[in-house]
Amino acid sequence: MRVTVATLAKAQGLRDDFDSLQRLRHGKGITSPGDLCYLSDFVKRRVLGIDDDTDSQLKQGLDNLKKLIEGAPPRERQLLKLSFNIDCAWGDYNWLDRVEDFALMHAWIGSSRNVRHQADLALLQLLMRACPAAEREPAPQSDVEAATDPATVHGHAPTVVGVFVENYVHNSPRFAGSWETARTVDMCGFGHNRMAVTYSNEIGRILRTGGRVRVLMQDPEGQAVLDANRRSSTPKASAEDVRHQHRSAIATFTSIRIAADAPTESLQLRVYDIMPPFTAYFFDVDEETAHAYIWFWSWRQPSAWRPGFLVSQATDTLWYTRFRSQFEAMWTDEETREFRHGGGS
Repeated sequence: MRVTVATLAKAQGLRDDFDSLQRLRHGKGITSPGDLCYLSDFVKRRVLGIDDDTDSQLKQGLDNLKKLIEGAPPRERQLLKLSFNIDCAWGDYNWLDRVEDFALMHAWIGSSRNVRHQADLALLQLLMRACPAAEREPAPQSDVEAATDPATVHGHAPTVVGVFVENYVHNSPRFAGSWETARTVDMCGFGHNRMAVTYSNEIGRILRTGGRVRVLMQDPEGQAVLDANRRSSTPKASAEDVRHQHRSAIATFTSIRIAADAPTESLQLRVYDIMPPFTAYFFDVDEETAHAYIWFWSWRQPSAWRPGFLVSQATDTLWYTRFRSQFEAMWTDEETREFRHGGGS
């Protein structure tokens, strides 16, 4: 069973806000600024900057929504435009007809059912970016492209541009492909909140089919999450907002396991009160194809600027083993504690 995005929204504490945003796509989508009147208070005030329901405020709110859509990652941007259908960008059609058209025109997304699921995820991610401890704009798109495009150094000596090609926000097809085929995944980092939502379907498949996911993350109740907040590009959130974001990640992982009807031991959660040296996702560590994606952190720069790269056990044995041993050392450290999660089988 696939975990519903409504369930993920509930784990994030955004269920009512998600429902109100989702209703905007019903019928032909947004046909006038007045459609925004019926959104939740959080969406109107925090997401769209609407303080009252005057014509001018609603019009400004719609303009703000357009800006948020344009600032979303490319695939999410397409799905948000499809959902809201502002100015009839997808024609004078109802939601289900728009979905069918989108599926026919974009072979990469698969069935219309997956279009609806991915569109729901895009709506939830839009809300999550508006939460107090999140990045509203992970990075300007032009900057991301310049930082990861090897063509920018054409004709010059080799540089690290050709190494740091794994973007933490605009994930590569290679990274997405690793999720689609993995049987085991080990994760370490700060909170994993956005990744847990983005790859909820893939995590559920792994757990449901007898695989295993191990998650090592910062303790929501510790001091290190507050230290990490000082380093982030959005360091003004309150301590409680930061802790809530990490608690939401734990709730999200647990909801995915319960929806998959997987054994408790298939999902192992451990928390540490440290500043981890890197974020890493290890795929199929017991197989010949074992590989990992590594990201380093920066000081108050958007997440899309985090240097990220791929290491393979087969071709990068020394460095793969180095990062792998670091994960195991943190996982088994005496101050790392197991987080017990219940429910399900």
